[in-house]
Amino acid sequence: MREQGESPGRQSRGSASVEYTVITAIIVMTLFVPVPGLGHSVIGMLMSSLVRFQANSTYLLSMP
Repeated sequence: MREQGESPGRQSRGSASVEYTVITAIIVMTLFVPVPGLGHSVIGMLMSSLVRFQANSTYLLSMP
């Protein structure tokens, strides 16, 4: 219930943190859930790309 001296916007206080938490959880779940048809998550594909890049860069730098 609203008291007489309270402003109307006071009841919705704290809703931004709830929205932030829900959106962050959705983004994290999207990154870690496997992509249909590929069987790998976005994070898994990113990590394998970084491993291949690092292996190729190491080979290139080791050449005389």
